Amino acid sequence: MKVKNNLWSTLVGLVFFVPTLTGQYHINFKIDDYTNDTLIIGYYYGEKQLVKDTVYATKPGEFTFKGDDKLDDGMYIALLKPDNTFVQFIVSGDDNKFDVKFKKADTAKLTFKNSPENKRFYDYMDYIKSMRDAATPLRDSLTKLKEKDKDDPSLKAKLDKIDTDVKAYQEKFVKDHKGTYTANLIYSNFEVTIPEFEGPEEETQLKRYRYYKEHYWDYMDWVFPALIRTPYIHQKIDYYVKKLTVQNPDSLIISVKEILTKLEKNPDAQKYYLSHFLNEYANSKIIGMDKIFVFLSDNYYAKGKATWVKEENLKKILESADHLRNILIGEIFPNITTYKEDNTPVVLHNVKSKYTLLIFWAPDCGHCKKSMPDIIKYAAEFKDKGLTTITVCTKGGDKANTCWEGVKEKNMESLINTGDQYQRYRQIVHFQTTPKIFILDEKKEILFKDLPSEELGNVMNEIIKIDEEKAKKNKG
Repeated sequence: MKVKNNLWSTLVGLVFFVPTLTGQYHINFKIDDYTNDTLIIGYYYGEKQLVKDTVYATKPGEFTFKGDDKLDDGMYIALLKPDNTFVQFIVSGDDNKFDVKFKKADTAKLTFKNSPENKRFYDYMDYIKSMRDAATPLRDSLTKLKEKDKDDPSLKAKLDKIDTDVKAYQEKFVKDHKGTYTANLIYSNFEVTIPEFEGPEEETQLKRYRYYKEHYWDYMDWVFPALIRTPYIHQKIDYYVKKLTVQNPDSLIISVKEILTKLEKNPDAQKYYLSHFLNEYANSKIIGMDKIFVFLSDNYYAKGKATWVKEENLKKILESADHLRNILIGEIFPNITTYKEDNTPVVLHNVKSKYTLLIFWAPDCGHCKKSMPDIIKYAAEFKDKGLTTITVCTKGGDKANTCWEGVKEKNMESLINTGDQYQRYRQIVHFQTTPKIFILDEKKEILFKDLPSEELGNVMNEIIKIDEEKAKKNKG
């Protein structure tokens, strides 16, 4: 099975940018019929689009983008105001002093002087556009036939011929212009050709997926200096992480580590993606993804691999990871001791129960008040299925007595209600907000956390179902 090469059909519609900055550059723009006096020069940085400079007209429709630094290799854009149409141009090596001419009404037709790289790129773009124009009516005709439950093999053959010609053109282009920015751009977007696999459909689908994922990076040049300043790298990484990787913390940690390892010889890109992943999983709304944050903190930030981070910020990252590591899904919840109203101690690990619902709450917490009816309901519903519910009031000091008033106010008497005037559990369990809900198994391993109270029933049913299936499997 061959996965269709999609670069030729998408490149025309993509916006490519690049650089940050570091000899001299001098780029002249002549834009017919452009009356605005402002031209914005921008570039990509990972998934972001950043402004490099604002250039003002020297004459109507004429602009000069210049500086004493050497522009990093990559593709920039010139953005026209006020409608934000744009053109793309490449800076590569010494190809940083040239002239660009185009019409405001036709930003697809650019003329370059003294820039072989840009001529090369736009020759390629013109070819892609011509092939796309040839393919569009054929696809439209096939779509209309399909609506009438008809087919035309000759149309399919013509489309296949176009695809084959485009792929051959791309391969020859990359070979003839090896080492150029444009060739690297095209090569990095080649798609994987998946071989045919035999067997049942479900089995062959799995084999295709595994082959595709294993070879996904075959055409990627990870040391390409402009990598982080092109849009395709973020699209590819994002697809790999979010579509090709199973969305559980352990699988994601493997993929994230793989990408950061591949970027070790490209420090600019690695810096971006280390920060990107840290922020992504620190702020993730998906339960359990904080495990990835802790992994990144422990294996990169704590080991001095994020040298750009200020000491104050580094301290916050490491502290956040320390606060999370004891309450990650899959970990054994710390053996805290809290106390009932009559000061009877409740040692968590001494509570013998198939499942434990552990809730940290506060009497003046609005979300706690809203959640408590669900908690009481499901605590009763699953009690006969082995669920013990323990609450821990987070108020201490002279406000500790408000806990017991809150218990009565919220009708929580059916639960095991505890607290600690001295809040000693906070030495090993840290969290910022309440309610904080955990579901623990018999060994007090954290099965689930941070779920909305209204989902307790669904989650408990799923946990019990999984355990019952495991028990049947072990018997069988």
